[in-house]
Formats: sequence, C-alpha cells, structure tokens
Amino acid sequence: MQPKLILVTGAAGFVGRHLCRHLAEGGYRVRGTVRAIPPAQQPGIEYVASGDLSGDTDWSAMLKGVDAVVHAAARVHAPAERGAAIMPAYRRINVEATARLAEQCAELGVSTFVFLSSIKASEAEQNPGSQNRRPYDLTKLEAEQVLSRIACYTNLRVAVLRPPLVYGPDAAANFALLARAVAKGLPLPIGSIHNRRSFIYVGNLCDAVATCLEHPDAADGTFEVSDGPPLSTPDFVCAIGRALGRPARLLPCPPAVLRVLGQALGRGAAAESLTGDLVADDKAIREQLGWKPPFTLEQGLRASLASYGRGTA
Repeated sequence: MQPKLILVTGAAGFVGRHLCRHLAEGGYRVRGTVRAIPPAQQPGIEYVASGDLSGDTDWSAMLKGVDAVVHAAARVHAPAERGAAIMPAYRRINVEATARLAEQCAELGVSTFVFLSSIKASEAEQNPGSQNRRPYDLTKLEAEQVLSRIACYTNLRVAVLRPPLVYGPDAAANFALLARAVAKGLPLPIGSIHNRRSFIYVGNLCDAVATCLEHPDAADGTFEVSDGPPLSTPDFVCAIGRALGRPARLLPCPPAVLRVLGQALGRGAAAESLTGDLVADDKAIREQLGWKPPFTLEQGLRASLASYGRGTA
C-alpha cells in the first residue's frame, strides 16, 4: 500500500514549511498548497498553486487522491487591523475558504481534516462581547463553528488544534524580536511583568498534528496544545538567554506603562502579548489522545536559536 497523501495548505508559511517537512520525514506523501509556486522548494514535497483563497476556490484538483488535509493557510493578524471594516477580508480567507475546502473534502471522500486554529479562538469564545477582539481571533472561532456544522452532516472527521505563540527556527514577529534583543545584549523593560503565558515549539505542534491525523479519538475534538506549564514573559526571555548562552538584561518597568506606550506607538497588541496572560489548557489532548510534547522548552529553544550562534542575529 502507498503511504497516505496529506494535503497541507499554507505550505509556504512558517508552520506550513515545518509541517510539510515533518510529515514527509514521517513517511507520508505530502502535497502543499501555496499562493504561487516558490522558486526554492523543499525536496519530497509536491507543490500546487492555489491562488488567492476565498469561498469560490475550487480545491477539487488539489484534493485528488488525498487521504487527509491539514489546513494551515490563513490571513494572519496584524497589530493595526481591528474593527468591522477589515472583517470581510479576514472572513473570506479564514472562514469562507475553510468552509469550501471542508465541503469539497466531504464530497470527494477525504477522511480527516485537521484545522490549525489559535488559542485566541478560546479567548473569543469565552468573551464574545469584547470589543477588543481582533478579526483574526473572531474568524478563527467562526471557522471552527462552521467546521463543526459540516462534520455533523458529513462523514468528515474534523480535529481542531489551538496553539499559543509558536516558536521555532526562522520564526518571525515577537519571538524574533526578543531573540535578537537578547543576542545583542539589549536591555528589555520587562522585569516587572508577572504574567502567565503558554508557548509551543513548532516541532511539538507538528507532532500534535501527526497525532490528530492518526488517532481515532481526535475526530470532533478541539485541543489546546503547549510545551507544558506556562511561564512569565521574563522567564521565557531568560530561557532564550540560556539557549543563546547570554544573560538576558531585564529592566523594571510597570506593565501599565508598557501598555500605554504600546497603544501610543500603534503596538498595543504586541504590548498586550508581552504583559497579559494567555494560558493553553492541554489536558484534553494529553488525556484523550495520549499526546505529550516530544521536545522540552529548553530543547525547542536551542533548536530554534542555533543559527543565532553563527552570526545571523
């Protein structure tokens, strides 16, 4: 028998690239969808161009012969994008394209659909009336709800993963900023923060995806995932320092001041991610699927930051 063929959407993204490699190394055949075929391609991955995603995207050719789908493609959040005006653009990709893909999976006999959502969907679910929710958070939750309805009237097995901040080699955004600052010995005004946040190494997330692809009890489940117990932002930055072999220079500064400065500079979301709480409860995936992260936080950070020791910081 041939190995299973897995379609990974968003294969050119940070998580998508690692997923394709992980699944291929695990013995799967992998087909990755990208907006346009990249000039530099990972060996062993079949790339197909999807173009811009919407509710009108025809996935049928991309789904030919596919056994399971991992849907990682999304319009990601940007710090300045809030409010109703930007919602249609997010909904078109994150909700409508997701629904269309799941419906065509069901029509064509694809057995399993693993959806990469976000821990932010949990926040949106718990605080539905909040005016501060970003379009990304809201549309990830909407996509989950649409997938749940599709699973109810089809034979499609849907598993939802809600990761917190994902870090790993070549990660961008806040993780890269923190790593560069520590690598260069820059002082960071976060010494007075006493919060609780969850993180997940991309290798652990890929392993959780592989578990959901195979475990029969993953169907219709929504699972939060993490490396383990939450850390404060200063503790996480100190762990980055240990992985780099450099001390983290933390200066005291009231979190309220950081939040005010963040808002003034148009970086309110980044300030909130540094100062606020965001804890993933991964009890369900550990107990129901027997999953545990194969890499510790320390191992994940060392692998993520190896290039910083070669002068790329």
